[in-house]
Amino acid sequence: MSANYLYHTVSPENEPTGGSFKEFAIADYVLNFPQRKIIAGSIRITANVVCTSSTAINQNTQNLYVDPLVGASAFFDTITTTLDKVGQIESIQDYGRLIKTVEQAKTSRSDAFKGSMVCELKSPNTNWSRNVLRGTSATREVAATTLADGLVISDEANFSIKPLICLNSAMGGDGSMSFRKTGPIRLTLRIARALSAVYGPSVSTVGSSSIALSNMKIHFASVPDDGTDAPMTMNNIVNIQSTVQSSFANISCQVPAICRAVSSTFIEASHQNAGGVSNPLACEVLPEFKAVEFIYNNTINNSLVSYQITDYAELLERYVRSISDSDHSHTSMWEIKHNDGFGIGLSFDGLLDLRRQRFQIQISSAVNSANPYAISLFFWGVQTI
Repeated sequence: MSANYLYHTVSPENEPTGGSFKEFAIADYVLNFPQRKIIAGSIRITANVVCTSSTAINQNTQNLYVDPLVGASAFFDTITTTLDKVGQIESIQDYGRLIKTVEQAKTSRSDAFKGSMVCELKSPNTNWSRNVLRGTSATREVAATTLADGLVISDEANFSIKPLICLNSAMGGDGSMSFRKTGPIRLTLRIARALSAVYGPSVSTVGSSSIALSNMKIHFASVPDDGTDAPMTMNNIVNIQSTVQSSFANISCQVPAICRAVSSTFIEASHQNAGGVSNPLACEVLPEFKAVEFIYNNTINNSLVSYQITDYAELLERYVRSISDSDHSHTSMWEIKHNDGFGIGLSFDGLLDLRRQRFQIQISSAVNSANPYAISLFFWGVQTI
């Protein structure tokens, strides 16, 4: 059986001329596995990364970080999954913030020492993150001419991440999907803006920093097609972005999905892509937060449901429960006092069809139009293929 379990490596269709993908660049990958079945949860992205700032070009001296809980996932802005025989099944925007929203609700600082997180460049604190981004040696590289088979060995920082996409979060079936059902699978990655990924004393203004991803590949595993086509149920994520700019904000949205929960985080609009020491992925606390209310129709008996939350403890508990069943999380009153680790969320205790109704969130706080806050809502949907 092990001889039939194959690992595949895919290079981008649009390999960049300069050898690396920079901010805003789009990388396209096509996963082909004829007469085989792809293993759900086996997709990974690997690359070398170089982050620089014009105020400190020498990587050995620059003070530049990525969010410790996000790591290399911060380098990606959008990930889109398209099946040739089905169409687009998922498009996740603001991907770095999604990972921050999830990780702070299900992991703690000590988890950053696990091998599964170290390889994703996650770290327990910002100083650790700075050293990780420097790589082993920012200047030494062994040329291909000195090695057999044209290999190049670099001491740049490198990573391997398991993207939080639907094909990596199957909940049903036998954990595999036949090429006969999917056809070629296209994954499209858009590289994040540098100022939305990195921050620190060496990061000053727009254009002062850059990120470059080289040798970027996608890996996945497959098994022989046994002729069975068990339906596969997968989580999928729908992201909606909005703005809170008054003391009483009413956010109303229609979500094209059947969902089980919603999770949201905030950041002051002036701190987005601002450079300097402002973490662009911080989950900031709304000033003088008073209450949040979730309003929707119960699709089982068509009755109005309203959850009003005024207590921080309940707020954080429901936020964590919207993502994880564990009490093991990064959220606490200590984090809130330091203006991070804040989020709101609600588990629907079942599946809720939001395709034919509007979902509302009402927020009471001291936010005003002079200092608006951006809110990212992540709806946790399900789909079966």
